Amino acid sequence: MSVDAVTRADASSSQPHDLMWAALRRLAAEYNQRAAGRIIHALQRRHASGVFGDYEHKSLWDELCHDAQNGPYFDDDEPWDSILEPLLQKEVGRLTAAEVEALWLAAIPDVDDLTTAPRDAGVIKEEFRSALMQRAGERNLERFEVW
Repeated sequence: MSVDAVTRADASSSQPHDLMWAALRRLAAEYNQRAAGRIIHALQRRHASGVFGDYEHKSLWDELCHDAQNGPYFDDDEPWDSILEPLLQKEVGRLTAAEVEALWLAAIPDVDDLTTAPRDAGVIKEEFRSALMQRAGERNLERFEVW
């Protein structure tokens, strides 16, 4: 979800508790977009694999966007997982303990007891990946059309 969408969705409440959660979700959305931007930059610096043949993709970012918009071309996500997992892990590794806690809180679904909910950084990686794939799906690929 974009930062603007989060802001609009949370603007209707004026309760302090709701405002705190809204601020936390906006912060998380910003972190998700920054992480996605850094991953995009890394993918743009890697040459295309050529898996899509006739298309003139120059980078892995071009190919990921193509797959997101026209695929999936693979039976499973393993080819992309092997490329994206280290980049996602690197982004999580950049976070301080306080940032991990804040992003985890923003990412988990409603739970009855936050004190007993498992702290899993995997949900943060999924949020980063979701932001990345949203941007891949929205990118204009007209210049790569072959017909």
